Amino acid sequence: MNILVIGDLTEPRAVAFLESKLWDYRRENAIDLVIANGENASFITGPSPELVTRMLNAGVDVITGGNHTVQNFRLHPMLESTPVLLRPANYPASVPGAGYTVCDVCGYRLLVINVLGQVHMEPTLDSPFDAVDRILSREVGNYDFAALDIHAEATGEKLALAHYFDGRIQIIFGTHTHVPTADARVLPKGTGYVTDIGMCGAADGILGIDRDVIVARCRQHLPVKYAPAEGEIRANGAIFALNSQDFTAKSVKIVSF
Repeated sequence: MNILVIGDLTEPRAVAFLESKLWDYRRENAIDLVIANGENASFITGPSPELVTRMLNAGVDVITGGNHTVQNFRLHPMLESTPVLLRPANYPASVPGAGYTVCDVCGYRLLVINVLGQVHMEPTLDSPFDAVDRILSREVGNYDFAALDIHAEATGEKLALAHYFDGRIQIIFGTHTHVPTADARVLPKGTGYVTDIGMCGAADGILGIDRDVIVARCRQHLPVKYAPAEGEIRANGAIFALNSQDFTAKSVKIVSF
């Protein structure tokens, strides 16, 4: 099985890019399921319901979230009604939506979990370790293999989660920093892992934001209104190839299209 994961969509143009490219990319690379982080699809403020619908129609099977997802109050009813639209699982139970879902891929049951890190992240939520442990215990017998999107800033925190869940979760990847890391590998107990898969957005900006805006902010330390970067859109991600017998990862390949 081949599972494609796509990094944070940074603006509406990234959604349009997937609409024009993703189905062809799936066919050309024999992709069985796509997970994409959509928390910035409306540009910083969380995805809109309209953009969520477009992402799903474009070929995304599960949309994960992050620290901006629930900021869009228009999205709250859709978080409650759309099982494949996730927000981090370590938010309080009173927050709309769910942090995990079970979906079909090649006749098998895939458990997809989304958590928010605690290091250098706002808001500071409950322990992602404990949140994922509870989900795995609760869903025993209800899934065949699992994937985890760690939306976090600190590389060490992502690595710690990966090693803690090595062998219990077969696909683990990080999002949030918008910069792909060069450490894609299979961990000792068979989990495919990469610290960050990057973004889907304008390649010539700074993390998808207009570079002049970011340079001014860094130099002057004054509030500056953010604006999306212009130029060509690229999608960063990774393809996890799994053994369909025991669901261990055979390989993790960093991709850009």
